[in-house]
Amino acid sequence: MSPSFLEIPDLPIEIIMNYLDYIAIQSVRKTCWDLRNFIDDKKPGIGMNYIEISQTSNTAVRLAMNPPLVRHSDSRSIDLIYEKLEHGCKIRGTTGDEWKTKIVENLNFLDAALHDFKVALNTQKAPFWRVTVKCFSKTFFEKLEEIMKSQKPFTTESIEIHVKSHEHARQIIQHADPKHLKSIEFYPQEDLTSIHETVELESSKNIQNLSHFATASIHFENQDVETIRAIKEHFLQFHEYDKHLYVSNNVVENMFIDAFGAAFEQPRELEQNWFFNVPGNYVKVLKVVNGYRSFEFDFVEKCEVPEGYMILD
Repeated sequence: MSPSFLEIPDLPIEIIMNYLDYIAIQSVRKTCWDLRNFIDDKKPGIGMNYIEISQTSNTAVRLAMNPPLVRHSDSRSIDLIYEKLEHGCKIRGTTGDEWKTKIVENLNFLDAALHDFKVALNTQKAPFWRVTVKCFSKTFFEKLEEIMKSQKPFTTESIEIHVKSHEHARQIIQHADPKHLKSIEFYPQEDLTSIHETVELESSKNIQNLSHFATASIHFENQDVETIRAIKEHFLQFHEYDKHLYVSNNVVENMFIDAFGAAFEQPRELEQNWFFNVPGNYVKVLKVVNGYRSFEFDFVEKCEVPEGYMILD
């Protein structure tokens, strides 16, 4: 009697499944608990490059996924709309070339969309290129938070967040694995602020490690002398000198002078500049710029320090 598929050793099964695209893997996953557990553990198959869950109205949610653009061009994209019905949920959209509509009785449309979103996150082996979340209602956000708290952080190189408030965005960001995260784009309804490659820097007591970010651009809320000094000391600990922090806020008058002392200002210069020695580096210096409507921290060559400026310790 020939052995069944489930009697094949794990390694050959995984090799076979690595040729399957996302839709095929999900079909196999639904066949039995053994295969479901195997897929959830090994995460085989051709993963998705991009995933988006977005609230399109108070009664509809979109879930879209795209495969890698270069490799596996035969893999299928997924674009689904989950709509609220009086006694259930209507799911319509495409999984490749096929358009379908399905009505499920006694199923909440948000629960259905978020369940499929969670499955997609959990069956992805490699980091996504981008995860996009557009969430504007309180109910949607609370349900999203509920499912995200019940699983491990998801891995993505970038994340795009459209929400009602800064606080909602911060809570969503906490569910992304920082090891892989390279960029964040954040669009709160209350304040159209874009954040690229950043972490939360709201107080000197909450400054996190910026070592895996090359460039940061943020909207800084609670500015004070202690925080400015802490950022400077944090930068001086780096051993990679491609770091650049840009903060787009009006600067409190004399805050930088209180932090670092009087700045040497060139005639007709519209900004204040300070330069600091970098411990153990005789080539680079840390440059701090106060542009009054923004400020910056970055490393420059010592030879770039203009004549007349003092390099501070």
